[in-house]
Amino acid sequence: MATAHVLPVRVYLEDTDAQGLVYHASYLRFFERARSEILDSMGYPMRDIAGGSHRFVVYEMKIRYRQPARLGDRLEIRSQVQRSSGYRITFRQEAALAGETQPLVTAEVEVVSLDERGELLELPSTLVALLTTSDPRA
Repeated sequence: MATAHVLPVRVYLEDTDAQGLVYHASYLRFFERARSEILDSMGYPMRDIAGGSHRFVVYEMKIRYRQPARLGDRLEIRSQVQRSSGYRITFRQEAALAGETQPLVTAEVEVVSLDERGELLELPSTLVALLTTSDPRA
């Protein structure tokens, strides 16, 4: 994966199951944090998202668990983002041991923009501009 953003994460006891392996839902939290961080690093901070008229919700997620991380591991959550349509952005994410190239877990996450009634809403122009300038294919 050509990486646009890396979020370092340490695996704590609260992230694991009774066997000391990262619980599957913990990766969802790691990926959620990384999605927030990549948008923030692009100049679209969480306070703008939370206070705006757009609601960003996960529409679809495909996740593949290849190998488990363990208690005490240091991970890198690597993320890329691109606009998929006028209403949707796609995040490609992976969790890997720090310094390793092979991912433990990979995910593709589709996020849509909704208005306060839950109806599809075009992505904010400020976000579209940021995604366009950060995507070399645009």
